[in-house]
Amino acid sequence: MEMTISKRILGTVELILAASILLSAVIFAPPYQAAPAETDVSATQQTTQLPVSAPESTTADPTTMPTTTAPTTEAARTEEYGIVNYILLMGDAGMEMYSVAKQKLTDYGTTVAKLAQTVPEVRVFALLAPTRIEFYGPEEYRTGSHSQKRGIEIAYAAMGDKVVRVNAYDSIQAHTQEYLYFRTDHHWTARGAYHAYEAFCAAAGLPAPEPLSAHETARLDGFVGSMYRYTQSEKLKNNPDYVEVFYPTVEASGQFYSTPAMNDGKNLRIISTKINDPASKYMAFIQGDKPLIKMTTNVENGQKILLIKESYGNAFAPFLLENYSEVYVLDPRQEGVQGMNLPQFLRDNGIQNVLFLNYMMAPSNSKYMKPLTAMIGA
Repeated sequence: MEMTISKRILGTVELILAASILLSAVIFAPPYQAAPAETDVSATQQTTQLPVSAPESTTADPTTMPTTTAPTTEAARTEEYGIVNYILLMGDAGMEMYSVAKQKLTDYGTTVAKLAQTVPEVRVFALLAPTRIEFYGPEEYRTGSHSQKRGIEIAYAAMGDKVVRVNAYDSIQAHTQEYLYFRTDHHWTARGAYHAYEAFCAAAGLPAPEPLSAHETARLDGFVGSMYRYTQSEKLKNNPDYVEVFYPTVEASGQFYSTPAMNDGKNLRIISTKINDPASKYMAFIQGDKPLIKMTTNVENGQKILLIKESYGNAFAPFLLENYSEVYVLDPRQEGVQGMNLPQFLRDNGIQNVLFLNYMMAPSNSKYMKPLTAMIGA
């Protein structure tokens, strides 16, 4: 049963404790293991972490698709809302609640800085991604102690001068009339990830990325994700999202591995388009959460990058193919890579660039931070 609450502010301590419970259940559960062949994904195969799937290939211009599903006006932000299991429900959208945890954000920043100090020959980037509530939620849940902009500033301040900090916040904020976040799921869309990628390219001194209209695209309808699952809201169920994917503009192939030794590779589908389960449509991007991925492109610049991420990075990873000969993707939560020596892995594979991409809940979750800290040696 949904509990309707009008303008009620929960205490910061209560929010932090509750959020940690929710995050452990939602974001950091065991990974989904996709079949090596392109097949439909059944509900029994889903990770409890949160789905990942995509649509049948077309060449439609993505600009012809609807781009707005969330209200962005001040009036909409002040409408009635409810809270179920520490998820805020407003209209036909669910949003994870956020509170600033200064010490954990500082610890995250110093962990990133430690890698930059350990491998000074490697260029290290950091991109913290805000979530839906920061732009579409009620004012009292996106300001003050709930301001994600403030949380990003705290983490970035702890990183020092050796880390290039990506301002994805402003790039996303400039496009809030677009379909940047799912309503029934906690992830951003590929459009949200794309605007963050624009900010990354600017910070890295790379050319502006190809416009979305230059990509072949596809769409999966009927996506009902984590926010429905944890609230059982009929309004979310009856107003599903769609997953839009954008195929790489360069030639690329990939494999995924269970360990850093990379001796058990299986072919990777960078974009998947045959996923029917309504809860799994976010698995369109790099087949979900693999321990380690290596993708190779026809970009002949010799540049390699390692993306360190949780599931928010999945929709972002395909855009990196535009600018790098090799793209590695690491998920520290996965058992097979835990305990690896990350600085040595970078040296062994000649990787010149590292990007930490995390959404704002990750720095507060020990199931992400503990293995990440250990592999850096922080």
